[in-house]
Amino acid sequence: MSPVVRVDDDVWEWLKSQARPLEDTPNSVLRRAAGIDPPLDRARVSGGARLRPVLSPAEIGALDDRMEAEVADAVPEERAEPGQRRITGEWLNKAFRLDARHALYHRDGTLYERLTRFPGVLCDRGGYVRYETEQEFLDDEQLSIGEKVNVPNALAEHPRYQPLPAVKKRGPVRT
Repeated sequence: MSPVVRVDDDVWEWLKSQARPLEDTPNSVLRRAAGIDPPLDRARVSGGARLRPVLSPAEIGALDDRMEAEVADAVPEERAEPGQRRITGEWLNKAFRLDARHALYHRDGTLYERLTRFPGVLCDRGGYVRYETEQEFLDDEQLSIGEKVNVPNALAEHPRYQPLPAVKKRGPVRT
């Protein structure tokens, strides 16, 4: 378990001023400020494509609600408990037919347990990265692997990030 660090209001405001909206956690801001992570050219990615925000915070919230409903619809009845809407890697693996032996989920795509069975997938609320072998996982330079797996720049920025495929619903859409 990670230690808890308490900060005063001034430090909290500084952390927020250094954060990239919808990307950073307090840990990623501190890692960048301490020089632990190498700087990333935010304007360019592989092939010269420009990065741009994909969704507004309101759109992300609506997407989360829709995704939770779709996942709940796609999960086999015997796995779903009445009123249960928690997203897990296992549910995403089954709902989106990712065919992984081990699937882990983190809403923001920044912190995971270690994958232990392969093929494995790391998932966030919009997509996933697949690892066919343990060696491929351990060699991924986009990950900081220790006791936990840290994705300093969020999973959605990984070069091999794949959006989740469409879900075939078993029943009516929840609203």
